[in-house]
Amino acid sequence: MRQAHAILGSGVHAHVDLLIGSLPLRLSSDDSSLLSAAAKRYRGFDAPQENRFSIKIQREPAPTPERHSFSCDFEGARVVADADGAYFSGVRNEYALDSLLRMFLSWALLSQQGFLLHAATVVKSGKAYVFVGRSGAGKSTVASLSPRGTVLTDEISLLKDVGGEWHAFGTPFWGEFRADGTNTSAPLGGIFRLVQATANRVVPLRPSELLKTMLPCVLFFSSQLGDNDRLLQILVAASEQVAGYNLEFQKNRSFWEVLPS
Repeated sequence: MRQAHAILGSGVHAHVDLLIGSLPLRLSSDDSSLLSAAAKRYRGFDAPQENRFSIKIQREPAPTPERHSFSCDFEGARVVADADGAYFSGVRNEYALDSLLRMFLSWALLSQQGFLLHAATVVKSGKAYVFVGRSGAGKSTVASLSPRGTVLTDEISLLKDVGGEWHAFGTPFWGEFRADGTNTSAPLGGIFRLVQATANRVVPLRPSELLKTMLPCVLFFSSQLGDNDRLLQILVAASEQVAGYNLEFQKNRSFWEVLPS
């Protein structure tokens, strides 16, 4: 990685610079073995951006500061953040780091008119198609049936309003099907609720139906009432501005034929 300065060993201060959803982040720690693992895990999401948001990481647990805007725990690890930076404590491995990073991004995207959605995203003909559904609905199946290099993610999608147009961004968060880690974005072509069937068909959803579809799939970890109100405002805007559909599909590539262009 061009901006990943991680030296094997321990006790050497280092950092890894990332760009996720156009948010420039700097992960800093004196645990260089952890940062080396992070550099490998997030390869493809490095970028030499200015004004990076600072995330300081330490292995040992730390008390939560009295003044903070966001905090959340995961199996003994904790993220605490405000507008000036974030602290990840109790981070013993790359998996805890990955979980805290997802939690943090769910909060940080509020100021960017964005959110994280448990969904697969595939780019076709310059547009991003987002597929949501309960566990087992077919998100990984859709990803596996899509052309190589077109899958932004099969697990956690990042949606964001960019200048009045909704875009989907690639993320380094994958499920069963691992994407190539392409840090790209594309304007949304629609959000599709997956329903396995014997024939392929799309049925338009009203904005209220799309909102109801997205709500249980949103990743969000803030307990603050103001944060939850802001998230709901963002989701309502997305449901009103993005086309939503039920996608009844067969488990083969033929479902692409019925998607709106």
